Amino acid sequence: MRVVYSPTLGYARPNAEVLKLTDRAAETLGTLGCQVDLVEKVFDADPADLWTAEFYAGVGIRLRSFMEDQRELLDAAVADVLEPALIQDMRDYYAKVFSRYALRDTVRGFFERYDVLISPVLPVTSLEVSKNIPDELPDRNLVSWVYFTYPFNLSGQPAASVCAGVAADGMPVGLQIVGRSHSEHDVVRLAAAFERTQIPGYNVRNYPI
Repeated sequence: MRVVYSPTLGYARPNAEVLKLTDRAAETLGTLGCQVDLVEKVFDADPADLWTAEFYAGVGIRLRSFMEDQRELLDAAVADVLEPALIQDMRDYYAKVFSRYALRDTVRGFFERYDVLISPVLPVTSLEVSKNIPDELPDRNLVSWVYFTYPFNLSGQPAASVCAGVAADGMPVGLQIVGRSHSEHDVVRLAAAFERTQIPGYNVRNYPI
């Protein structure tokens, strides 16, 4: 399988421990016989604004009565991201809709060269209870700190998360596996092959990909 590994997708800021474990996971896929290429930049820009505009506008419409009359019943962090989505100008909204279509075309072209893309799932290992945003990323919001997953919600790619390893704080670090549109079988096949490498006494000859 032709695998591309992107530690940042071009804009994300994962911490050192996340990178160490996902780097190791990429090396492991190489031992399985995959062709693994390192690519730093997948997207020209962070598409968080597209995700906020489209997804949260829909959620905001469903929760509009609460936003207007009973905002205190909503999680404050959720209400904060719904507000700008609800007040956006229709022209701005549809500009972002068409930008989403362009993003999907870009991703489709990228996957003409690769079967699967791998990356971290999250930029940190874990959050303290009651925290919505990691302390290391104070400039991000409830949506945008989850750098690695929302681009593929926008593009409609199948994806899976498997454990890349356990960090020093005892928390698991996720490896995201993203496939071409309608290629769920490639995602599941590679995820299963990687998980088998974690079996004690694993031998690649006994567990072909």
